Order: sequence, then structure tokens, then C-alpha cells
Amino acid sequence: MFRRVLLSTLIAFVLTIGMASCSAGGSPKKPDPAAPASIPVPIKTQPKKQILPSTPVTPPTPLPTTKEIKIQSPPKGRVVQYFPPPSPPTDKKLTAKFPLTVISRDGIEMIFNKPPDRIIAYDAAAVETIFAIGQGHRIIGTHSWVSHPVEVGNIEKVGDAFNMNIERILDLNPDLVFLFYPTFKEELEEAGLKVLLLESVDTDLMKMADTFRTWGQITGAVNEAEILAQNYESRITEIKLVLDPYHSGPSIFQDVGDLWTPGNNTLMGSVFQLLKLKNVAHDVDNYGQLSPEVIIERNPQIIISSTPDLMYRNPAFNELLPIKNKSIFKSNDDYLGISGPRFILGLEELANEFYPGLFK
Repeated sequence: MFRRVLLSTLIAFVLTIGMASCSAGGSPKKPDPAAPASIPVPIKTQPKKQILPSTPVTPPTPLPTTKEIKIQSPPKGRVVQYFPPPSPPTDKKLTAKFPLTVISRDGIEMIFNKPPDRIIAYDAAAVETIFAIGQGHRIIGTHSWVSHPVEVGNIEKVGDAFNMNIERILDLNPDLVFLFYPTFKEELEEAGLKVLLLESVDTDLMKMADTFRTWGQITGAVNEAEILAQNYESRITEIKLVLDPYHSGPSIFQDVGDLWTPGNNTLMGSVFQLLKLKNVAHDVDNYGQLSPEVIIERNPQIIISSTPDLMYRNPAFNELLPIKNKSIFKSNDDYLGISGPRFILGLEELANEFYPGLFK
């Protein structure tokens, strides 16, 4: 028994000495070296092909689905005819109501007991709208600057946009004269003619649809005018929905002649806002003329002009990106210069030109 206890004690002592020796001078096992880092896989990139609006935000809840509308995309430089007279809607028939009261631009109430049969329309937008709703046969006269639709070639011209042959107008015996500017209003009224002057669409894109509806009420073509107005509104909404997720797009300068340009409070200014384009003439009231120095300082990424060659030949603009790239966009004044049914074609053309990846 004594020997068994003594042997256990000796074994414990030897083990204790060994452990102490390792703690004092022994070297611990070195860790295994780390594995070499793997070679990173290159990320495929694509060259930037267009200027897109800046960082997207959370897209808004989409509006209810509307009836699909075929967007007209004409080749550049080709004048497309006005919309064909639309068919009345099948789901809801509208009825023309007479007598009709229309409030003119100067606040005067004008009463129509029936649609006018002999209209002299001294305004290109009004002429195009009346034809677009199938009522062009009512127009008996206009001014010489009106060129669309082709049927106006057979309509008598009674002056240009700023001159009027009042004697000839009296000979034509119109039951309505429509003006876009009040210059001749007093003279025509003193001659005993019924003169309508409506507010021009010069700041708000959406008011154009209301003008279509007004002419539908005056001529009795309320269904055709409603379809035209809804077509226009739906196509504006489509553009808005595509661009709503984006904050802003590239900067833009539009030259309408001799470096005159529209400010934000104009019809074209509202087009730029819809397209998320930053107008370099944001501080211009209505229309103003910018100096070359200001244009260079504000360095527009996009330039629109109906006469791009003049800007290309101006050495002051040599360092502007659109000049270097020969990428000035030549605007279609047949569309964007008249606030009528074809205006939407010009707007869609701009959207497709500047954001080809977003609009097809």
C-alpha cells in the first residue's frame, strides 16, 4: 500500500517539472501561414453612350393603366400630317350643348347659339386644332404664315400674322373671327364682326388639351376633341412616368435666333422641366438674349437650334461640348413652334433624342 502511494507521488512530481520547463523555455508551435489572397475577377463595364438623369430615387406608385397609344415617331426633317379625325368614344358619348358661353381673354362673355359656319382663324394652332377634330370645312380664311395641314393651301389668306386685310374679311362675311393677339380686335368689332380672343398657351403644357376641348365645344365636335385631348394628356403622362424616378438631367440651351432663348416661365421652359433638363436660362423672364460669355460660362451639355450652322461657325463656342461633337440638335419648328396637336410630336422627339435608353 505504501509503495503504491509513493509511486503515484513520483509520477505527479515528474509531470509537474515537465510542464514548468515548457512554460519557462519551450517554444510554442507556430501557426500555419495564411493562404494567399485570390486574384480579383475584373468587372465588365460599358462605355457611357448618353447623358442620363442623375441618381434615381424610389419610383412612385404607377398610375392606373391607360389605353395604349401608338406614338408617332417621324423621321427627322419630315413633316407629319395632323392627326386624322378620331372616332367618337364607344364607352361614353359627349353631347354638344348650346347656347354655349365662352369667356374671352379680356374677360368678356361670348355666347354661341350654334357652331359657327364661317370662321376666319388668325392663328396656326387654332387652324390645326379645328382640322384635327374634323371641322376644317368651317375655316374660310387665315393668315399667310399658316401652312398645315395641306388643305390650308385652298383657304384664302387675308394678311400675314401682323397685317390684316379687314375689307376682304368683311367681304367673306365670317360669323367668327379668332385672333391670337388683340392688335386688330377693336377694328374688327367696330366693323360689326364677332371676334374671339382666347388666352394663349404659353407657359403650361397641360392647358393645350383644354384648348382642344374648347374648340370641340365651339364647333360641336366634343367627342373628337375629347379624344384628341386625352391622347395628348396620356402621352405627356407616359413621359412623366418614365422620368419621375430621376432628379435631373443634363443642362440645355435653346437658340431661337440670334442667341435669344426661352426662360423657365415659357412653353418650352415647361418642356425642359418635364424632361428634367436644366435650362441654362433659368433666370430669364419669358424670352431673353444671352451673351456668348454667359453661354460659355454656363457650359450647356445640350444645344437646340433651328440654325445650328451659325453656332458652329462662331469661334467663341469652339470649346462647348455640343460644338466639338457636332451634336447640336436641330429643332423641328413645325412641331414645337405651334401650340397645336402636333406639339406632342416635337416633345416626344426631344425625349427620344436625349434619352434614347429610356424611350423607344
